[in-house]
Amino acid sequence: MANRVLTKDEFNSLILAWSKDHILAIESLFNISLTSQQKNLVNLANSQTARVAVSSGTGTGKTSVLTMMTLLYLMILPDCRILITSPSFNQLSRVFSSELKKWYRKMPKQFQDFFTITRDTIRYTNSERYEQFASLVTASVENKEALQGGHAENYVIFADEASGINEEAFDILIGTLSTGKGGRFIQVSNPVRSSGRFYQIFQSDKGTWEKLYFSAIDSPNVNREWIEEMKQTYGEDSDLYRMRVLGQFPRVGVSQFIGSDIVEAALYNQLEPISYMNFPKIMGVDIARFGDDKTCFVVRQGPRVIDIKTYTGLSTMEVAARVSEYQAIHKCVQIHIDAIGIGAGTYDRCKELNLPVVEVNVSSKSTEPNVYCNLRSQIWGKMKDWLQNGASIPYEYKDILGPELTSMEYFYNSRMQLQLMSKKDLKKAGHPSPDAADALSLTFASAIFEVKRRHKTKLNIKKPRFLWI
Repeated sequence: MANRVLTKDEFNSLILAWSKDHILAIESLFNISLTSQQKNLVNLANSQTARVAVSSGTGTGKTSVLTMMTLLYLMILPDCRILITSPSFNQLSRVFSSELKKWYRKMPKQFQDFFTITRDTIRYTNSERYEQFASLVTASVENKEALQGGHAENYVIFADEASGINEEAFDILIGTLSTGKGGRFIQVSNPVRSSGRFYQIFQSDKGTWEKLYFSAIDSPNVNREWIEEMKQTYGEDSDLYRMRVLGQFPRVGVSQFIGSDIVEAALYNQLEPISYMNFPKIMGVDIARFGDDKTCFVVRQGPRVIDIKTYTGLSTMEVAARVSEYQAIHKCVQIHIDAIGIGAGTYDRCKELNLPVVEVNVSSKSTEPNVYCNLRSQIWGKMKDWLQNGASIPYEYKDILGPELTSMEYFYNSRMQLQLMSKKDLKKAGHPSPDAADALSLTFASAIFEVKRRHKTKLNIKKPRFLWI
């Protein structure tokens, strides 16, 4: 576009034309040619209530197109407010802001003069009726008020590196679209986590999200030699190649304990009853402690999950009553109850009812201390082995067990023992509370050891043979 100054009528005619063709607008305004992937994103975003998620390889121009759309929308959409967010302040202040300023400088001088850009705000000053601006806000729960502030005829959320946005912050963002005419929500990310809301959107067959994959192979912006180097160095079947080149989610996240491919295999492995009917039934009961946690009952019969029930707001006596009712239906040989804290009351009541309960203290020591730091980590390890060896989960429990199993993270402590992240820390990180998954893991306690009450025995003390002892 020439740098000739447009008259007001020419400018208004141009804005009208750009409002009807966003691809023409971006290519004209920034003097570039969008890739086919970028054009697809721009077209899908051209709706007042658009929901678009892009899982992208490295170097495909996902952040670039968001910055161009930011500047364009402020010019062509009346009463427009844009929230630009990312889980990392550095991503916003360095990557996004730098990219935005780069494309801002590529606009004709007349259009540059219409914008005022600061560290956390982009304002368009050529609107006579509306205050048009975009705000850069880190996607954290601490910024709840700033994340909630979206009310405009054309409200837009651009989320960069959305895979890292925790679930609580994501839910706040979704909540801002519930009033008025709603708004656009466009999120892009490298697929670095096989858990969280961004991941769940791509795994779900339901919902209103348009899902795109930006492969580096299909992008003319990516160096072919780099792609070949990734292929030769890591292999086409590696998770790094999947994430950085193909824009696909890893089979196992960096700190993910159970890979999504393992869980998916169990969901699609629908066994005939004859293959598990001769196994005894075992029940696991995980009792809610506080907040929105759920009390969960899971019955497993050998390789097959038979049933899952969840409850909220039950007292310990009510949980015991439900256990009794559930046992009358399934007739389990053992009922494993997490008897720490609030679970102790339920366990004691179930003993009074002569139910075959076994108390499990998941914080107790592991019987494999060279591998696991505690019993909880160990029974999850047994559950992972079970999943890898032909387990079967009814597909109807996909939305319950799927996210909980794949979101569990782990680390190694100072003794190099594998330790799972606690429920509290998982929720802080934006993951769902693994209530049903913990209940299922309890069914593997008997595979490790049989919990028995210990009785004190008198020790035989011999008299010392030596005077100095």
